[in-house]
Amino acid sequence: MKTSAVVDWTYPEMSGDSGIFEIGRRLAETLGRAPDATRFTYDPRAMLRTTREIEQAARGGRLLVGFQKASKVEVEVDRYRDLAEAGTEVVIWAFGPRPDAPELAAIDYRALPSDTRRLENQWFLVTDRPERLAFVSYELGDPDTFGIGGAASTGKRFVGFVSDDPDVVDLLILCLLPIAAPKLPAAPRPPSVAALELVRASEAAAEGGPSGAADGAVLVPIGRGADRQAFIAALALARREQRDLVLIDRSAEGFVSPYRDLRGDDAGRPQPDRLFDAAFARADGRASLADFLDAAKAAGVTAGGWFPTESGPAGLSEAARRFAGALVVLPPDAARPSLAERVRGMAPDRLRTTISLPVFVASAT
Repeated sequence: MKTSAVVDWTYPEMSGDSGIFEIGRRLAETLGRAPDATRFTYDPRAMLRTTREIEQAARGGRLLVGFQKASKVEVEVDRYRDLAEAGTEVVIWAFGPRPDAPELAAIDYRALPSDTRRLENQWFLVTDRPERLAFVSYELGDPDTFGIGGAASTGKRFVGFVSDDPDVVDLLILCLLPIAAPKLPAAPRPPSVAALELVRASEAAAEGGPSGAADGAVLVPIGRGADRQAFIAALALARREQRDLVLIDRSAEGFVSPYRDLRGDDAGRPQPDRLFDAAFARADGRASLADFLDAAKAAGVTAGGWFPTESGPAGLSEAARRFAGALVVLPPDAARPSLAERVRGMAPDRLRTTISLPVFVASAT
């Protein structure tokens, strides 16, 4: 059997007891042989006895358990606290949020959406340490009472199997472990070549006199003009004077708010009172801005991106208010602004008066 083999454990719809034979057929097809498994049809005493035997056998090892409903987990709190305290690695799947029981705090609990046919929503116990053994039972009957009441409740019926076939156990674990698994933190993304080049360029431009500005962040309008030179100069100044950087993306100036999605889906969009990071800039298709933010991080400077809600000086003034801006660094071509930039009020002499902050124009080199 290949370790990447996958079995569809979903119980066939509208098949009654015979559906377990389809599960067996899929399993045999994956294994290339008949699985070593004992089929059973509903017997509540045998099922409960098997459950207790597997719990005891897995003590100090690993146990994967399907409880169907979170309410059933609450009934077994003491038993599973004891297993966890004995060093058993326990993973529980159930429909509903984690029960509010301190005894279960150390247990890996996986909350599921409601389903009556998927494996993870069934009653099962699977262990591979210290021995391999699996008990899997599919509940049949009225979907409205699925997972409600005990195994001996009126109208309850289960079909399933017990197996110590190593390949069967491994296939179950392979299927179950990824389901509703907690997300691991993403590995830090290394700075791009472009970002590292920006850091080196800022080091070469690090020499310079003090800005004389009050305490606060360096505002850098980008998205119009020679962004690269403006960012390098601003990064060098921020490093020299230990200031934060706010990169104001003026390419977002327009008729539509940059804080709303044109499709009406605002999930994941930035907020006007918060700076966004390189990951958002990259996901939003703003590769140059992402490189700027990565470079700032690599240089040890706190930085964030921001979309202005108004154009020109009004947008810069808002950024200064929100993020404690103390000075502005403009691109080199701001020294000879275009007619459009002059109309917007972005000529340096006029801008200084409008926003009442020091304004510096970056060198072209």
